[in-house]
Amino acid sequence: MEFPFGVSREFRCLKRSDLMKAMADNLPTGTVRTNCRVHSIEIDPVTHYPQLRLSNGSILQAKVVIGCDGVNSSIANMFGLHRTKLLLFSTCVARGFTNYPNGHQYASEFAVICKAQVQLGRIPISDKLVYWFVTRLRTPQEEAVDMIRNCKLSYLHLTELKYRPPWDLVFNNLRNGTVTIAGDAMHATGPFIAQGGSASIEDAIVIARCLAQKVHNAKKVETGINNGVAKEVFDEYVKERRKRLFWLSLHSFLVGKKLDTKSSIVRFIINAIMSVLFKDPDWHTHYHCQNL
Repeated sequence: MEFPFGVSREFRCLKRSDLMKAMADNLPTGTVRTNCRVHSIEIDPVTHYPQLRLSNGSILQAKVVIGCDGVNSSIANMFGLHRTKLLLFSTCVARGFTNYPNGHQYASEFAVICKAQVQLGRIPISDKLVYWFVTRLRTPQEEAVDMIRNCKLSYLHLTELKYRPPWDLVFNNLRNGTVTIAGDAMHATGPFIAQGGSASIEDAIVIARCLAQKVHNAKKVETGINNGVAKEVFDEYVKERRKRLFWLSLHSFLVGKKLDTKSSIVRFIINAIMSVLFKDPDWHTHYHCQNL
């Protein structure tokens, strides 16, 4: 079975490395540091500001920390979201980019081909480059198809799909002092509804808007951000994002579990739940995080 996704079949797809380069190129010189992974974080008992211990042994003093360090986030540990608590789907995914030097024949749409517990998804990035993924139950030996064989090794990823249960977003306090988290550090989900990157961009917009509004209202433009303002900003950010992220996480969780299970009864129950909660397949697009 093959079916398109999206509103008016309009999509934009780009490589993460290109997006990161575009953002980094627009930051002031010296903003980005490399080779300094965060090992741990704690609140200084004297200043009440966060202290980050880096992998090279140095300590970084900060006024505000937004942990966007991915699914294996060290900063997320502060909120009880330890990497050891991440659960595994029985489904794994192979994904990558395939270049067609003479052009490809695929339409400009996100198409998913399903058979049993295997999905093949693809979306063109340009007239010569195609992004694709294959999800299936984990097995000792992963077979390759023609699209995978033609993929450059540097573009090929075989990934175990880790996720945080939706209820973690409800019952955990996602702000500690002047520290919060965003992106996969907060809401690691499976890629089944293709909203992980979009949700992370939403996080960035919401937190920037909350910060700008609070600083403007408090007339702190010249004096900067103090401890109290940062806490208020992060509380507003967490409150606004929690409900949205819960439903995105729940939808992805149900799709993943439907792919995981071998029981037709469980699959029927999940389909029934999804038909009630997610009647509109494009529900997640009906969201506006407002303007900056």
